[in-house]
Amino acid sequence: MAHEPKALVRVEEARLPDAYEQKFMAGAGVVLYRDKRRAPWPVHALLGVAALTLLTASVVSGELLALAIAMPVLALIWVLFSVLRVTVSAGMVAVQFGLFGPEIPVAAIDLCEATTYDWKKFGGWGIRRSLQGEWIYNMPGDGGHAVRIVWRDRKGRRRVTLFGSRHADQLASKIKGARAALPAGLVPAELGPGEDPT
Repeated sequence: MAHEPKALVRVEEARLPDAYEQKFMAGAGVVLYRDKRRAPWPVHALLGVAALTLLTASVVSGELLALAIAMPVLALIWVLFSVLRVTVSAGMVAVQFGLFGPEIPVAAIDLCEATTYDWKKFGGWGIRRSLQGEWIYNMPGDGGHAVRIVWRDRKGRRRVTLFGSRHADQLASKIKGARAALPAGLVPAELGPGEDPT
């Protein structure tokens, strides 16, 4: 009896994209892996308390115009920053926290590794930049696990981007697999341990 070929991605990784990904992240091509992380309940509770405080203060003070302006802004922030998404395709790693985040060409990646990070180094969660110039896209609840990518932008400048993920090992493995599938001339030489591409 003939064996059927194995699927390229596991069933849970092959979920169909949601409406947001279809609209804002459609340029990535066929997705090999997607990591979608929702904000934990304390983040929603904090934003809910902020909304309730704003509502109460506006009603008590009679400043309903301020409420009409501030509530939609708070609601937009709440919706945009409640999900961190990472998709890996054959040619692109797309990171989005709200509407923000880089699209990193797989061919521009010098190094990709699963790592751990200390949120204090970046001054908190969200979209942050360390004093060393590394960008991180993270939210509470990832256990300090992240994928670190060293890559070159179109002008050849070195960039370092981290994104938090509870599945950092799997995500880094998929990115490395996408790199390995590129034609040899497109893949930067893999760095040795401790080497820094400057």
